[in-house]
Order: sequence, then C-alpha cells, then structure tokens
Amino acid sequence: MDLNIRGLRKTFGGTVALETTDLTVRLGKFTTLLGPSGCGKTTLLRMIAGLETPDAGTIAIGGETLFAGPGSKEVPPHRRGFGMVFQDFALWPHMTVFENVAFGLRAGRRSNGIRGTVMEALDKVKLGGMAERYPHQLSGGQQQRVAFARAVAIRPRLVLFDEPLSALDAVLREEMRLEMLSLVQDMGLTALYVTHDQIEAMSMSDEVIVMNGGRVLQAGTPEQVYGLPRDPFVARFIGKSNWLIPDRVMFRPEHLLWVPEHDSEPYHSYEVEVTHVGYMGDRYELRVKTEGEAEEWTAYHQTRQSVGSKLKAYLSERRIHRLDATQ
Repeated sequence: MDLNIRGLRKTFGGTVALETTDLTVRLGKFTTLLGPSGCGKTTLLRMIAGLETPDAGTIAIGGETLFAGPGSKEVPPHRRGFGMVFQDFALWPHMTVFENVAFGLRAGRRSNGIRGTVMEALDKVKLGGMAERYPHQLSGGQQQRVAFARAVAIRPRLVLFDEPLSALDAVLREEMRLEMLSLVQDMGLTALYVTHDQIEAMSMSDEVIVMNGGRVLQAGTPEQVYGLPRDPFVARFIGKSNWLIPDRVMFRPEHLLWVPEHDSEPYHSYEVEVTHVGYMGDRYELRVKTEGEAEEWTAYHQTRQSVGSKLKAYLSERRIHRLDATQ
C-alpha cells in the first residue's frame, strides 16, 4: 500500500513549516526525506505519524484515509499501524527491554501472543538474550536496536525513522546504517527515513526527497538527485559542485580530469593553479583557481600536488550539467 500525501501544509504561528506538498511513498521502498535543520522534514514525518495536525491536505495509505482536512475525523497515531524510531530512542528507563518492545503491542490492545512476538523481534535485532535488561545496561547501539524492535514488533504498514542514528558515534553509525537497512530489506518493510546526512540518504535509499525552506525541491533515485540536480540548493547540498555559471551550469569534482579519457569526444581545457591540498585517504582533494572563473573549484588527484603548482585540466562537454534545462 502506497502512502499518498496531497496538498499537505503546516504553519506554526506565522511561520510556514511546510509549504503545500504532494508526495508518494511507494510500497516496499526505502524513501528518505533529506535536508538541513528546519527544512520541514521532521514536521512532515510527525504529521504522517499523527503527532502533528496539518493545516490543510490529506494523508492516505492504500484505500484508507488517515487525515481528510481540518475539522475532519483524524485517525489517532496508535491506530495508523505505523512503527516509529526516534532520534533519542525514547525507551522507558523503568521498563525492561522486553516491556519496551511490548509497549506498542499493549498500546494497540493486543493480549495474545505478546511474548512470542517480542522475542521474535528481539531475535531479529540480535538481542534475544537481553530481554530482562534495562536501557541503562545497554550500549547506544543496543538501545537503537531495542527501539527498532519495538517499531517492527507491531508488524507496521510503514516504519518512520526520525534521524535515528544521529546520537551515535561515527563508527557505530556506519555499522547501524548497514544493519538497519539489511533488516528493513529482509523484513520487506516500507520505510520513510528523515536525515540531514547525505551519506545516509544516498547509501540507504531507493528514493531521496530533498527539502529546504518547507518545500520539496526534488525527488528521485540517489543517482538522479546527484547527477541531475534541478535546483542549485540540491546541487550544493548533495556532494560537491563546481559552477561555470553560478546557479545555472555546473559539474562534479570527479569529472575534472588531468588526462582526457576519450579522444572522440569534445573537452574543454583549463589552466588551473592549486590553492589547497587535503589528504582524503584514497585520494587528494584539491582547491584550484582558474583564470576567468569567479569561484574556485574542487578537484581530485591520485598524487599529492604542491600549493601554487599549475596543472592542465580537462572537462568533457557531456559532464556539464545545465540546471535550467531540467526545469
């Protein structure tokens, strides 16, 4: 069942948190709302969950309407059949792991088979032997697994993730990203994930929805939003961008070459001067300036270059992206 949002809008006082928005979350897909803090992504997620009431619009999943507009009857959060994983885990400190995972089942007034369902969920997240522990006895990664187990124990139609990895350190965040994606895929879940981290969005998602200023700027596969951005903000927010004409014509740093790849295609050539060199582990990241260009560019090189050295660079015509042509 697809989640369909039409004309959704939300304001807080005189501030618009979400402009009028239409979008569809496809059944069985991992969809990510990506954008900076304050862009409206969490507000949108909370309205889908039923934790905020929209000012206008409709929310439906399959043939069931969850919200039909102001003044209409609204399906409460616990009856929407959605699981939710919060940024701060939101575990009850006085409850055991078992009771935390069982909480959603009991809230839904389920009485039969709770133990078997909880233990199955804990086994899936590799916490089968920790049912009687309390949250303070767990690591951050283990607490995150409990939160995920609680969300999926109710067998949700949709799992909502509100920046669930942001409280973890970098190494654990990467481990949990891979583990969470594997669990979502193995269980055949439909997921809507909120993050400001482009690496999370690009590596986990079937579809990325880029937001800023309360608006959806672009939706598409990770390859589409990176390779064919429609908006200058999207081009700058996802990856690095070099501009030939500000906000209109750009290319990605990896497409600036030191030796042409193919003799048969047209290349633009540039004399560049290296202004900064950074070691990235698998390559060096350069900042270079070019005569006639207002902005410095980012480029990559396999060997260290000296600041002040002059190089010849090549850019294929087919690697130049014109944003005004995609509007």
